[in-house]
Amino acid sequence: MSGILDQVITSKHLSKLSDFDPHQTLVNILTALSEREQEIIKMRHGLSGSEKKTLEDIGKKYNVTRERIRQIENTSLKKINKNFNQTILKEIEEIANTTLSEHGGLMSEDNLTNELLSIPGTSEENKAAIRFILNQLLNHRFYFVKESKQHSGFWKTPEAKVDLFHETVGNICELIDNHGQALILEELMNKIKETDFYKQNDDLTDKVVVNFITVTKKLKSNPYDEWGLIEWANITPRRMNDKIYLVLKKNDKPMHFTEIAKTINEMAFDHRQAYPATIHNELILDEKYVLVGRGIYALKEWGYKPGVVADVIADILKESDKPLTKKEIIKAVLEKRLIKETTITLALMNKDRFTKDEKGRYSLKTE
Repeated sequence: MSGILDQVITSKHLSKLSDFDPHQTLVNILTALSEREQEIIKMRHGLSGSEKKTLEDIGKKYNVTRERIRQIENTSLKKINKNFNQTILKEIEEIANTTLSEHGGLMSEDNLTNELLSIPGTSEENKAAIRFILNQLLNHRFYFVKESKQHSGFWKTPEAKVDLFHETVGNICELIDNHGQALILEELMNKIKETDFYKQNDDLTDKVVVNFITVTKKLKSNPYDEWGLIEWANITPRRMNDKIYLVLKKNDKPMHFTEIAKTINEMAFDHRQAYPATIHNELILDEKYVLVGRGIYALKEWGYKPGVVADVIADILKESDKPLTKKEIIKAVLEKRLIKETTITLALMNKDRFTKDEKGRYSLKTE
């Protein structure tokens, strides 16, 4: 029965959302004001395409003090609340309330705005209209919780269970920490749904959980859409070396240092620019990277080893329990180096290190 009821509620909500025109609603709201009052409110809150201006800037335009503009603004807002059609305002309140409730009773302003505009469209005019309605006309119905070190600022219903938000985030952080590595959202959700905490909380749904992890500052996704603890280097790579490692790891094959720099800049981890020379220096100085071709680097953990081609051949022959043909050696070297076959052939001609038997097979030269 509850499932059918939920479907009916969702259907009604979508119907109201599809009829919702934030910009036109705002135009209707402002008709309660004089032309001058409308202009001041539009400029003060950046409405209807107007640039948001300070009290002082608006005061200069009308040749009055900033305090006088503040008085006009406050009087105008009171006039709107007194004269505006409360039926329309009630409908907006219901749309916002249903949206918040579907997401656990709380949402960041950006997420709430985008959700309310999922059908009307996220134009700048619509966004400004929504923010004005929330902050100036519905602030008696919904509460805004300011940003903290733990979470982004968010809007909540009076009934919202904020404790559930904190408990859910705490459980997810513990889950990810125990797992020890970042997860794409689908994998993370599957693991969350296996926990007793999720199973025992009827208030938790996929939509609620995903919303909660976007509100908290303890968790974050990297540019590869992997979620993890915000302090992890592969989630918030602060050092250039962290970015190099993450790019190589995700590419899963060797890359030229210029390509690594280009990828770091495309990923836009932060405002810092990655320069090829800087990347090259990092790659040279850190032993976890191995030069495998001209300017091409791989991760040592992939099985690549440092050294010239002759060293690589020597390692291959040491690990083999029998002499190897030229073809076998070339195949093995190319798995560890991005070089031409002729380079390997030239290295095999080093008679101080390698010997060739009558069958053309190579071995290490014994002392």
